[in-house]
Amino acid sequence: MKVSHVVAFLGGAAVAAGITLLFTTEKGGEIRTKAQKLSKEEIDKIIAKLKKEKEIIEEEEAEAEI
Repeated sequence: MKVSHVVAFLGGAAVAAGITLLFTTEKGGEIRTKAQKLSKEEIDKIIAKLKKEKEIIEEEEAEAEI
């Protein structure tokens, strides 16, 4: 891996972190409080949705390799 790739990756991570901080309207404590109030059913729905999205992405990647 070239040094330029590492620098590009770190630069991208820094930019992404900065943008996230600019667009996040709530403080970390508020977000953690909301996360703690999620019910088991809500958490299960979120996990199921993420798994479904992962499967879709994997299928698209497999099709792209063909």
